[in-house]
Amino acid sequence: MAKKLIAHLAAWYEPGPAGGRGRFQTDGGYLLEEQRMYAELEARARGQPLAVEIEIRPVRDRRTLDQNRLMWALFTKMARHYGNTTPEACYLDLLADAGVDVSHWRVPVAALSTLRKAYRVVQVVELLSDDMCIVRIGLGSSTFTRSEMGEFIDRIFDRLAEMGVDDPETTQQYRDWRLVRDG
Repeated sequence: MAKKLIAHLAAWYEPGPAGGRGRFQTDGGYLLEEQRMYAELEARARGQPLAVEIEIRPVRDRRTLDQNRLMWALFTKMARHYGNTTPEACYLDLLADAGVDVSHWRVPVAALSTLRKAYRVVQVVELLSDDMCIVRIGLGSSTFTRSEMGEFIDRIFDRLAEMGVDDPETTQQYRDWRLVRDG
């Protein structure tokens, strides 16, 4: 059985002098998490040494929450413009256009909740019967780096422009996006 993660911290490794030992400096944005981690460790240790496992890996330059929010706002706008679709369908279409694996599966309707836990986006395309359906699934953009997500958002704006979506709100979103992107 997997053990509960006690904490997830981002830190900088600062090399020491030649031949000397470096040190880790916790990222300031994780101060509360670091304090919570120490409190949790103290509670578990109960005054005795406590064995813990530490895993160190380079930090990924993951997409930001702001990028994700903008993406979904744009897909909502795109779906409204198309009229007879959903933001999720637009998302899967653009993921497929970008070369991300999007698949069609025939599955029992009862399996939908399990699929939704395993895949970022599950779109029911067709109900075949009361207990079977065709779905389109994709892992989504959650593994994108900031740069990859930036390119993906650029594609969304391009598609909106091709569709003729040029309302003042979208124009302002694009201007704001370019300021952040080109920053």
